Amino acid sequence: MKNYLLLLPLAFTPFIHAEPPDCEEHAGTTLDMNLCIAEQVTAADEQLSRYLQAALQRYSDDPAVVDLLQESQDAWMNYRKTYCDAVYQQWSGGSIRGIMTGNCVLQLTRQRTLQIWADFLTYMDSTPPVLPKPE
Repeated sequence: MKNYLLLLPLAFTPFIHAEPPDCEEHAGTTLDMNLCIAEQVTAADEQLSRYLQAALQRYSDDPAVVDLLQESQDAWMNYRKTYCDAVYQQWSGGSIRGIMTGNCVLQLTRQRTLQIWADFLTYMDSTPPVLPKPE
């Protein structure tokens, strides 16, 4: 299994931002950008986990939904890794590969979170969603 270079710096980051920084606004060195995108990926993964857990809890009385949603999440995680590995390979000749790969992971994670919210945490009527729409 390939380890992304961009995720390594997270092990050395002593703090977590309440909100992930805007990487374009804080553009600097490649290392700065890698750290920034890694923080955004961490925040997006945490949000995805919260939304997935809420969906699993909402349907806890329907084991078929829970099992299939968990199975789909496992398959999606494999898809995200494989797809973003292809992006990494595409950019393997340059120092931007970590940023491009991190952006791939970030965008797919945000899309997945929104899809889980729309399919499992909203209602067909005017009932408020279980969690707010992810940003």
